[in-house]
Amino acid sequence: MAYCNNCPASHPQQNVKHIGSFITHSVIRVFAMANYDEVFDFDYTDENAWKEFAVSDILPLYTAALNITEFSRYLKEKLKNSFSDAFLENEGIQKMLLGGVTVDGEYAENSLARFYRDHIGVHIDPDLWVSLCKEPGTETLQNIEVQFSLPPILAKLNTILDLTGVLLRSVGHILPEIDEDAFIGFIQVPERIADEFAVVYSQLIKISATYNYHTFFAMSTRSTPKFFLLEAYPQLKVHFEAVAELLGLGVVDIPEADKTVYQGDMVLIKHDPKGFADSLYQLNQIAWEDLSLFALSNCQSPPLRDEFIEIIQMSNTDLKPPNEAFEARKYYLTDNGRNVLGYVGTSKGKFHRVCEMSLQHFLRITAPYLFVGRMGLENRIAYRGYEIDTVGYRSALYIFSGPSNRYRGDI
Repeated sequence: MAYCNNCPASHPQQNVKHIGSFITHSVIRVFAMANYDEVFDFDYTDENAWKEFAVSDILPLYTAALNITEFSRYLKEKLKNSFSDAFLENEGIQKMLLGGVTVDGEYAENSLARFYRDHIGVHIDPDLWVSLCKEPGTETLQNIEVQFSLPPILAKLNTILDLTGVLLRSVGHILPEIDEDAFIGFIQVPERIADEFAVVYSQLIKISATYNYHTFFAMSTRSTPKFFLLEAYPQLKVHFEAVAELLGLGVVDIPEADKTVYQGDMVLIKHDPKGFADSLYQLNQIAWEDLSLFALSNCQSPPLRDEFIEIIQMSNTDLKPPNEAFEARKYYLTDNGRNVLGYVGTSKGKFHRVCEMSLQHFLRITAPYLFVGRMGLENRIAYRGYEIDTVGYRSALYIFSGPSNRYRGDI
């Protein structure tokens, strides 16, 4: 399989072996858990370690996203103010709008003008330009309009900018600014902006949970029982509060759960919205789901999510598939808040109870699956008609099979 070469240092084959050995050596079993402190290459309790990660891995991503989004804004403003003057005075702008346009008014392969249309949101109608140029006595510039848009890639870069900004501010790093000289440089050499997209592409690979210990740690703390985290990460037994404050971790509120049962270490941990862990989680979602958007060539981007799932499945063979380990997918709190009732079926008449267990037992048997992403949980009030008719309005825990669902959902 061929992968895009935007980042020669980020070939999947090298990184999969590294992370694969990390997870394989740290196989999580239901009754015998590995100690992740023995395999992590950083101290997750050390604030400076997270600062170093932010500066070394997140800052380049922030800077590249800032350069692209601000240059797009600057260029659009410049062209809106005086398109004709900007076009005539800057050969670089001529290249941005006409580079790679054929005599037939089409974009050639690897056309710079098409790149600026699709990535920066600036273009003119190439067919109209060619047609006007062929008409004697026509003032082409006076009869052509520059078009502005917000391409999907720019919208995603704005999200990346927000998320990386949160991460950097969380560790006290002052956000860099970009000056007009940089914009002028991009106009003089319009091809240079592609280098910024290459940085975004390579850094998304680098910070993904597939390849990065910091991101894996942060993601493993999402929707996972606290007691399991303390066993997997022994240093948290002493430093949990400090790490929780740094990363923005909290406790999932399960309405109607008995507070003598759901308390202490027998609780689910969540990511506080817009905290460090939550922002890193959201950034990883972009790496997993939208990496191909930033590829500068037509070759295939590495399937980061699929690689992660494959590694998890190969490294945790002692865990039964969720569809074999759990009788039901929907579990409802009992009136006393101490137990859960498992139901199957998706329509009235077929929706029925198949099991009952204590809430604590439910958390114990789901913990290893949640930690490694073999499944996920969604905490909500029963809302479908057939549910309400049978169990009424009550707290429910819905199981999702597969790490892809687990990491897409929040709890």
